[in-house]
Amino acid sequence: MKRPLTLTLCLTHNCNLRCRYCYAGRKYAHAMDWETACAGMDLGLAEAQRLGISVDLSFFGGEPLLEWELLQRCHAYMQERGDSLCTPPRFGITTNATLLSPDKLAWMAERDFLVGVSVDGSPAMHDTNRRFADGTGSHAALQPALQEIRKYPALRSKAICVVNPVNCHLLAEGVAWLHEHYDHEIGLNLDYWHEWTDEQFDVLTAQLQQVQQMMLDAYRSGTRPVQVDNISGKIYTHLNGKGCDACRIGEQEIAVSVDGNLFPCSRLVGEGDAAAFTFGNVRSGIDRARQNYIIATRGNATPACKLCALHTRCMNGCGCSNYAASGQINQVSPFLCSSERLLIRLADELAETLYAEKNPAFIREFYGQ
Repeated sequence: MKRPLTLTLCLTHNCNLRCRYCYAGRKYAHAMDWETACAGMDLGLAEAQRLGISVDLSFFGGEPLLEWELLQRCHAYMQERGDSLCTPPRFGITTNATLLSPDKLAWMAERDFLVGVSVDGSPAMHDTNRRFADGTGSHAALQPALQEIRKYPALRSKAICVVNPVNCHLLAEGVAWLHEHYDHEIGLNLDYWHEWTDEQFDVLTAQLQQVQQMMLDAYRSGTRPVQVDNISGKIYTHLNGKGCDACRIGEQEIAVSVDGNLFPCSRLVGEGDAAAFTFGNVRSGIDRARQNYIIATRGNATPACKLCALHTRCMNGCGCSNYAASGQINQVSPFLCSSERLLIRLADELAETLYAEKNPAFIREFYGQ
């Protein structure tokens, strides 16, 4: 089955939080207008039809729930016009969840949204960086949404937990808290936008080892697995022989800024005016020369990576992560390399141990037996 086109609408520059590590630029009251949203969706539909694939429409910000009526209107528009696609469109949102009321969640659950919740683990870990404009932590404000999410076991949802040099010493505590209070997958987004010292990487290593132990203990006890996709995903790269998903920026991934500029990835939009990454506008269309240049230069041009035995199992070709860490979409930074090696090692140790023990829960999950 062909992967869909990921179309992201950045609905607003505004946000009710002021997270210390945010890469989305200045926060101010500037929202996407309806004409821009329509043009963006029309462009995405046309591109999907050209490629013979479907569309995943995602809402991003700022905080997209600040533009709730616009989001609903976009959903209806895409649903109406999605009949032209090979398969119906699917929908998703990335939200800080502080505005995720029961009625909004029920509406999204009914429509099979993928709800990505930006929550950095425990109160102490989360409130280190994710704060309101007045400096107070936001963890307490999102806890009701997490409780509400537990009422929807079939909901497609994922926790997005950002780990940076300032909060990494609380990572194991954060994962333990999420495992207790949230029933879905946990994704650890390592902060490639900031430099890590050797001492901070040692702390990260120790914390991830504790997470590995949590996962091991849960499998051995037969309780609900600790779902950390950074480690579980590396096990799958060994078993299926396919490696990490190839980066699709600029090709099967289009992000639309508030003003309608086109970007190859939502993480590169920023304030929407970075000329180095734009490849058109929803009104003028896709600049194919710019798009082809981005496609041609993405990936990994780091010579040492091509000789590495782990090359196919790591995210060395992720354009936005490379850019965040090295300033170029095709150059791997030492931190990305080291962190990927660490995650692969922890995954392999976990898998080898549980396979040797013939752990039934592990065998069932990864081998379907």
